[in-house]
Amino acid sequence: MIDFPRDESLMVAGLDAWHYAKQSCPPELLIEEERLQARLGVRAFRLPVDHKDPGDGIKGANLDIPALRFPGWHYCHRCGAMEQLTLFSSARRCPGRPYPGMNCSQKAERSRPFLIPVRIVAVCDRGHIEDFPFLDWIHRNKPIAADCKLRFLAGRSSSMLTGIKISCSCGEARTLAGVFDFDQQSGGALQRIKYSCRGGQPWLGRTEAPGLPCGSHLRVLQRGASNVYFPHVVSSIYLPLWAEQAERSIIESLQRPEIWDALTSGLVDGKKIDPVRCDVVARMWGLSGEDLLLVAQRKLDGIQVKPVENEEEYRSQEYSALLAPRGGPNTDLFVEIVQPGDLGAPLSEYFSKIALVKKLRETRALAGFSRVLPPDPEGAADRVQPLRLDQKIDWLPAAVVRGEGIFLELKDRAIREWLENSGSPQRASALSQNFNRRRVARGQRTRSIPATFVLLHALAHSLINQLSFDCGYGSASLRERIYCNLDDASKQMNGILIYTASGILKVRWGDWFDKANRKGCCARCRQPCKRHNGARQILFALRLAAREQIMQIWRHVTAVF
Repeated sequence: MIDFPRDESLMVAGLDAWHYAKQSCPPELLIEEERLQARLGVRAFRLPVDHKDPGDGIKGANLDIPALRFPGWHYCHRCGAMEQLTLFSSARRCPGRPYPGMNCSQKAERSRPFLIPVRIVAVCDRGHIEDFPFLDWIHRNKPIAADCKLRFLAGRSSSMLTGIKISCSCGEARTLAGVFDFDQQSGGALQRIKYSCRGGQPWLGRTEAPGLPCGSHLRVLQRGASNVYFPHVVSSIYLPLWAEQAERSIIESLQRPEIWDALTSGLVDGKKIDPVRCDVVARMWGLSGEDLLLVAQRKLDGIQVKPVENEEEYRSQEYSALLAPRGGPNTDLFVEIVQPGDLGAPLSEYFSKIALVKKLRETRALAGFSRVLPPDPEGAADRVQPLRLDQKIDWLPAAVVRGEGIFLELKDRAIREWLENSGSPQRASALSQNFNRRRVARGQRTRSIPATFVLLHALAHSLINQLSFDCGYGSASLRERIYCNLDDASKQMNGILIYTASGILKVRWGDWFDKANRKGCCARCRQPCKRHNGARQILFALRLAAREQIMQIWRHVTAVF
């Protein structure tokens, strides 16, 4: 739900109502990410349309993301008259009922105020959402007449629920006191009046589930609460291994769906690009036929991506790609390796690999959403709600961000020494037990949290703080990607990728590792300097994370749980 000006509350509609939902979309909206497509079981990703005013040369003018009206219950802020609008209703003015005292019946219809949405909604743990049942709340077990009209009365203490009273034209009235009460086992205030979830999916045009209702306990939340909506975003670092050593024009051409479909629609023996067909396409687009055939065949050979089983296996592919020099200025992944030994003895003791990721592309796809609790990879799949009704829609909305980053791989020996010389394993065990105790209480599966993961996470945030000072980035524009296998200790990963999509910076990250820096000179003041030497700040952040921050993290988390 999104709050708009003039007290409008709208919910983004499902993909079935989007433009080009069941037809091909313009090439500028298409995103291809083979690994992520295989993982999510879709054919492609698409950028959401952005509004464009009509004009000369403007394509796709007046296209917007469709939305529905939710919540349905609205009231007049002047007299309190309530109306339940439909999902497709336009803004409506006060009906002007002749209430005693202040009312809008004497005003002309065009002078009456617009109705505004109520502040509360009802949701269940499985992701359904519906209007708060005001009629059932007031009448309880009494019959509801067809002509019942509600009124929203806010007293002087309207900031509290006891000060908000809902009255009906039949004479029944009740305050909203206790509507937020909820117990995981017995339910909440709505369960006491025998009202359970009906499986509402308003974004899909459903106010009730077809067939049997959901039946889960409903909890009442404010419509702007943070736990009303948790997006299930799946991200992936693009690994264009087929595009290495290829010209940019050929890479961009093969990423166009019409060219790729033309090349792959008539394969030789089902596994080879037809040279004649490739030559015709190359002439049409002004490309080298020989180079196009070579790169297209590489892409075809590597596009048979098998879906991975878990997040660790998926990230291990990225981890392997970041361990070696890769790509170039023409590719979407450009990695240069810096030998830790060239940066001095202290760094070589802790790091086995340091890579400058000069170019990277991250695709972030919206695969669904949940309510009450964030999506859990180890949890039940029915908690994540779908974005579409028609299963023939084989795409998902996504966004692409491009930026740069730093990849660090810690030595196994350094981590083992840290684990042996500190009490981290014992503290990790206590943390894991407290963490999983809360997960079990919430109906979630247990998860393992090794001390190595906490070390990598603390180090990543220490480096983010340091990079925000040295490179001019805001800390909010920096993201970390932790490479640590939580499921299988035999397939060990000890890596950190810190990257950004922001293009505004004062100092390039490469200055941390330039020649002057390697000689002990500062990239900022061009002289030996312990304060500004970028490479040694990594070691400083590592020590800070290992000796101070982790201790604080353990204390705070243990105290909370």
